[in-house]
Parts: sequence; structure tokens; C-alpha cells
Amino acid sequence: MASRRDFIKQSALSSAVTLWPDKNPLLLPENPRGSQKESPVIILRSSWGDGNIGDQGHTPGTIRLLTQSVPNAEILLWHTDPRPETEKLIRKNFPKVTIIRGKFYEPEKPFEGEIREAFERADLFLFNSGMAMNFGLYGKDWAGNMSSLTPYIYCAENNIPFGIYGQSFDRFDFPSMYAYRNVLSQAAFVYCRDGESLKFLKENKFRTPVLEFGPDGCFGINVRDEEKGLAYLKKSGLDKQTFLAVVILTNTPYANRRSNAIDLIKSVAELQEQDNERMAKIRVMITSWVRDTGLKVLLAPEVTKEIETAKSFLYDQLPDDVKANVVWRDTFWNADEALSVYARAHTIYGMEPHSLIMGLTLGVPVLHAWPPSHGRKAWMFRDIGLPDWLFQVDESSADDWTKQLRLIHQDYAGAKKKVAKAMDFVHHRQASTMQVINKAIQNRQKTSRQ
Repeated sequence: MASRRDFIKQSALSSAVTLWPDKNPLLLPENPRGSQKESPVIILRSSWGDGNIGDQGHTPGTIRLLTQSVPNAEILLWHTDPRPETEKLIRKNFPKVTIIRGKFYEPEKPFEGEIREAFERADLFLFNSGMAMNFGLYGKDWAGNMSSLTPYIYCAENNIPFGIYGQSFDRFDFPSMYAYRNVLSQAAFVYCRDGESLKFLKENKFRTPVLEFGPDGCFGINVRDEEKGLAYLKKSGLDKQTFLAVVILTNTPYANRRSNAIDLIKSVAELQEQDNERMAKIRVMITSWVRDTGLKVLLAPEVTKEIETAKSFLYDQLPDDVKANVVWRDTFWNADEALSVYARAHTIYGMEPHSLIMGLTLGVPVLHAWPPSHGRKAWMFRDIGLPDWLFQVDESSADDWTKQLRLIHQDYAGAKKKVAKAMDFVHHRQASTMQVINKAIQNRQKTSRQ
């Protein structure tokens, strides 16, 4: 496993640091490599669901990086299906971004309309962060997986640079490895958000010219809804840095989503027992936190399906003296309101990663108790320099989590410095990725003018 120092060396970070201003590491030097005569067109494929603030958060995060680094770009945000809440968030914060909808391929229909027009104008096709580039992790839908590669093949055939930003790669079951390796080796760049995914692609001889560690797009997020966030905090009696936010994940099925391959081998009874064991440990942690510190707890949802489970598994089963200091959020929220609330948290404990990413961008310490079904993406926290705050949920105990929470609470200033150091590394990697994106666009425009 490569270290953070190795990532820095591999990406020539030393040169990136000198080129990018310290106060805003995402702004390119003026007129890099000559002026671009025309506004480049970037298609961003993103926004995987409205009912998950992590799936929302990738989109404004990556758009912010692009708008700061390629300020003259025309960004076309591509949703195959409507995403009303995410689209509302984007229109509010990035009014110049154009949202396009539709599928690249539909049976018995010609390739036409705004998606085709977008690709005919594109200088870059960028596929945003997630876990979509896998076969066998979430079932084996061959047609669906192969159709997702079609836009890349179109780009390769038409000399349009394409790249993947902050993905995790876990499985390419037979015979998908051949297809993915062939297509992604033609990408201008592939950025893996965790070192284990990067290692996996390199071991399987992916030949992408730029194959490096690149942070999840959500690390670029900065949208806020202060009006809603502050109103909620006031209503709930939560003051700044006086509460632990707790984000859970259970085996309750997602609506319209295939099971994880790891879960397919388990019975319903086994999955329920797994939930019972995990939630029992979290209840112990919450009880220790409240009684040891006198501070409060917010049960915060990252996905809609965990609102009711947080009540039944946690809130309803807590001792009365503890429950009096616990707030159960009974409604869902969008990423901007969540950020405004998380900005006032003392610490965030989460089984899901993206509330934690949001916390880190705000300078808030985090603990991640990751489930094996999530694959490799949890290692991103180790890779940015926070291994002490990373736990495999079934192999760690409530005492392990409580110990780290106490250490954070006892030296909160030190914990905040630890977050700042990790985010410095993230910003440097973001700077390097944006340089590569600029270079790909410039090469495309240069070729187009010839």
C-alpha cells in the first residue's frame, strides 16, 4: 500500500504546490500555457440520487473545483433521470451550470437530442465520484454495466478526452475485466479516491496515462443553507461544538437497489443479527459520550432509509437519562442544510463516509466505522492521514470508539490540527487533478483548431 508521501511523489506534487497559490490552491496561474480562445465545454456525469446527501454532495463539490480551476468553462451537468433536490441545490449555488437529461442509448431510438448535442460540443467528459465502475459488487447486470462504458467508447472514437474523478474500484468479475481495462486505459486520467483501488487497477495492468490517487469530489463541497440549518439547531437545542453527530447504516434495503454481493450470501436473519450487534455497540458509545462529557448527540441521516432505523435501533432503546440528551432528526435534508448543521458539530461518527467528508471540509473531527459491504472506499480516510479514526465496524468495539472520542475531546485543538493537515493533503491533490483536467482540455482545443 502506497503512503501519502508516495502519492505526493507520484503526482509531482512539489511542482503543483509552487504553481498553485497557497490562499486558494484551486486557482490556476494567470493564462497557463497561453490563453484559451473559446470557452471549453465540460460534460459532468454526476448526482446518483436525491435521497442520499453523499450522492448529492459529489456534484456541488466537483463543480466548485471545476468553476474555480476552469473559470471560463461551460459546464453541462448530465442527469439520466431528474434529480429535483440536487438540481435545486445546483441552480441556487451554480446558476451558470446547465442541466441536461437523458440516456446515451435507448432501444429503438436514434442517438439525438441534447445529449448528442452536448457530446458533439464537448472538450471533456468527466464521470464523477462513486462506485459505478464495478461488475459483481452490486449484482451482474451485464447490459447495464456495458452500456455505461458506451459514452467512453464514443469519446475515444471522436477524440474527446474523458476521465473518472474519485472512484472506488472493487470488482471486475469475468469477463468484465477485459472491457473495463480496454476502455479505461484510453481515458485521459483515472483518479481513485482510495489507495486500495489504485493498487487494484495497477495490479490488473490498467494503462491509463494518468492513474493516481484523487479525492472524492465531495471534498470540494462548500454549499450551505444557513437559514434552515440554524433554525434546526435552535429548535433542537443544539449549540456549537456541543454535540456528537451519529450517522448509521443498516441492512434495511434501499428502494430499487440491488443487494451488495457480500450481502447476497447472508440470510435475512443473519443480516438482522448483524444490525442488532452493530447498533448495540453504538448505543454503548452514545451512552458513554453523554455520561462522560455531558454533551448531546444528534442522530443524523445520510440516507432517507435510516431515519426510522435510527429511532428504533438507537433512540427508543437508550436509557432515559441519555435519551434526554439525544436528538433524533425525523426528516431528511439536503446536503446544504446538512453542512450548516455539521459545521457546528463537535465530532461526527459515521458508518457512511460522506457526512464525514463534509465534516472534514468544515474542520470537524470524525470517526468512521466502516462496513465491509462498502468495499475499498473507506481507506480514503487512512490515505489522507487519518488512520487512527478509521475502524472496521465488526472488528472494533464500542470501547475502541469511545477511547478515540475521549482523545478527541481531551485535546480538541490537536484534533482540529489533525483535520487541517489531512485537508492540506486533499487540497494539494485537488490542485494536481485540476491541472491534469486543464491540460486535457487545452490539448483537445489545440487539436480541434488544427
